[in-house]
Amino acid sequence: MIVKISVRNLIEFVMRSGDIDNTFRDNARLIEGIRAHQKIQSSFGDNYKKEVSLKNSTTISDVTFNVFGRADGLIKDGSDFIIDEIKSTARDLSDIDDTNKLHRAQGMCYAYFYALDKKLSKIYITLTYVSIEDYSTKIFKKEFSIEDLHKFYMNLLENYLKFSEILAKNIEKRNESIKVLDFPYKDYRKGQRKMCLAVYKSILDSKNLFVDAPTGIGKTISTVFPSVKSMGEDLSDKIFYLTSKNTQGKEAMKAIKILREKGLFIKALNITSKEKICLNDEVKCNPIDCPFAKGHFDRVNEGLLDIISNEEIIDFDKVTSYAEKYRICPFEFELDISNYVDFIICDYNYVFDPNIYLKRFFDEISSRYIFLVDESHNLLERSREMYSFTFSKNSFTDLLEKLKGKKYKKISKIFNEIIDKFDELYNKHGKKLYYYQENLIDDFDEYFQKLIKPLQRFLVEEKNDTNYEDLLNLFFDINKYFKISDYYTKGFYSIISFDEENQTINFQIKCIDPSEVLDNKYKFARTVVFFSATLSPITYFMRILGAENSLKLRLDMPFPENNFAIFSREISTRYKDRNRNLEQISQSINEFINSKKGNYFIFFPSYAYLEEVYEDYKEKFDDEILLQDRSMSEKDIKKFLKNFDEKSAKTAFLVLGGVFSEGIDLLGEKLIGAMIISVGMPKVSSLRNLIKEHFDKLGYSGFDYSYTYPGINKVFQAAGRVIRSENDRGIIYLLDDRFTSRKYQMLYPKHWRKKEIKIVNTDSLLKEEANNFWEENIEKKTNLPS
Repeated sequence: MIVKISVRNLIEFVMRSGDIDNTFRDNARLIEGIRAHQKIQSSFGDNYKKEVSLKNSTTISDVTFNVFGRADGLIKDGSDFIIDEIKSTARDLSDIDDTNKLHRAQGMCYAYFYALDKKLSKIYITLTYVSIEDYSTKIFKKEFSIEDLHKFYMNLLENYLKFSEILAKNIEKRNESIKVLDFPYKDYRKGQRKMCLAVYKSILDSKNLFVDAPTGIGKTISTVFPSVKSMGEDLSDKIFYLTSKNTQGKEAMKAIKILREKGLFIKALNITSKEKICLNDEVKCNPIDCPFAKGHFDRVNEGLLDIISNEEIIDFDKVTSYAEKYRICPFEFELDISNYVDFIICDYNYVFDPNIYLKRFFDEISSRYIFLVDESHNLLERSREMYSFTFSKNSFTDLLEKLKGKKYKKISKIFNEIIDKFDELYNKHGKKLYYYQENLIDDFDEYFQKLIKPLQRFLVEEKNDTNYEDLLNLFFDINKYFKISDYYTKGFYSIISFDEENQTINFQIKCIDPSEVLDNKYKFARTVVFFSATLSPITYFMRILGAENSLKLRLDMPFPENNFAIFSREISTRYKDRNRNLEQISQSINEFINSKKGNYFIFFPSYAYLEEVYEDYKEKFDDEILLQDRSMSEKDIKKFLKNFDEKSAKTAFLVLGGVFSEGIDLLGEKLIGAMIISVGMPKVSSLRNLIKEHFDKLGYSGFDYSYTYPGINKVFQAAGRVIRSENDRGIIYLLDDRFTSRKYQMLYPKHWRKKEIKIVNTDSLLKEEANNFWEENIEKKTNLPS
């Protein structure tokens, strides 16, 4: 049996103890800690090698441990070799000694690996503590014999042996079950076998894959099944099913449960955010405010042993149940569980976000992972958000007003310098409402770096201060800014703008084109599979998501094409024509929803336009209209959707790209028609024009990248609400004269391009065509065999 584990995970599992305490004490783990590491590593000469990868394979009781990791440094001093472990700290160096066993243990593992490999009888370990205040150091150096290191390392493995035997047996049982696992359904749906084979082949060939597959193919099982099969062929160690919404995660877990019913043995975990899974009254991760944080590390291993031994499908209920049983933090518990499962369902953030990603998996290139990116059209805007950051002048001026008193003197002084820098930069760049440049504007860096140190001292010493939370949030914001600026590359812009509404100057790092940073993330995986029902045009998504060399697959709709009709009406919904055409649009809506009694969604390009049409509509017609609110909780959304059942006749005015245009399943008679008003173009803005300019420079159609493609994608998502299963029947009604242009028709998905799109430019023609469609489908249903 083979067990693969990192040095860090091995040591933490065997040696950790005590409380979780995330109160601000010594937060040098953040950007200052990274910079301190880099400063020390670069200060040594040629005899110092930094970030040295080391590994070892040792067999005990028929279990082979493959342990790996990276030492901070390796020094050659004459005939002596030294393993250097660097630890950054905000504490006074005079208070630090060399009694931290975890710090020393990591160095001892690396020293053992190196000494064993080079056949050394002795080796030195230095623990280098570096102050983030001034980069001064305190070094503890100790000599170890190979015998002492061997004894220490064997003891570590012995302590891990019981747990590792369980893991190894789980893997063996998993692989045996995968070998005999068949597709869980008797027959493949149309296109489903093709998709399964494409996913498996892409994994076999270590290629990335884009799949544009309409609703009904069964995309989730068609990606999960071949990925699991590949794991049984030793092609991967772990599968990450990445989602942008909780509902997608539930579908992935459902697919795993179906495979489990067919004989699969697998450990699967659905990671829930800290805010949602916390068992405490408030999310306060310290032993004073949270009983689950106190003594967490003394009990967590017992909980891990229990849940990994006894559970296969580990979801919210299982995690919280075991967390309550062992009185441990459920969020930290599920992150630990993730080390020992085969299949992880989680949000995009845990792989792609520079401030949230799971460092335990992605601090080193593995290439033994599979990423399954569900609804991957959402990854573009999500990644733009992840790699962008904004500071406003007002955030500093407003907080400065509160900082009265001597204890704030140093912080206030730097605040004033930052405020002056906002004005200076705004004046320097011509007092424009929107100035941007490709090179990083790093004028704030020296002030933010100066601010971090007094902020740290204040946050350690003044925990009861009334401004504590505001200053703590600012501290983390500055660290986020530095983290994002470290990723700054082509496709990033620095922006100085004036916000007229809030009368403030803003400074932004804005990621316009995330293709390069995403491409670097894909290197952690053997294969990335991007799949969605709305990946059109597919070449646009391949380019902008940084995966141009991927394989691609476009699939037809699996249901009969006669299950739905597409109508189009040539009315201009361009901004300049909207008020003039209000009456015509209201009349078209009324004719549509009265063509057959049932439930209808009417989608608008914005809330403002929705409200304008609604005011006009209610003056003319008596129909009850349900309106999407600008902000709705999950509870509000569920309550809203309960209005639509098989016997109701409700109409909802909704917003394109909103919560009701994606991931909503109203099957059968619950929804029989959707009207999409406009081609969904984003509102003209400085940011959208910057995106246009960026892609124009690269030789692409900037207007399409910035306006056309994002808009039409929203249209496809909204239209996709109508046909969700083979029993669904319905009409998609496109209201805008641009829908009939060749440019837009070339963008339509494969199953749309095969259909005749009926032009219904009069109310009577709409009524006639709608009647024809419904009569044909009623006749079909009547003639179905009993």
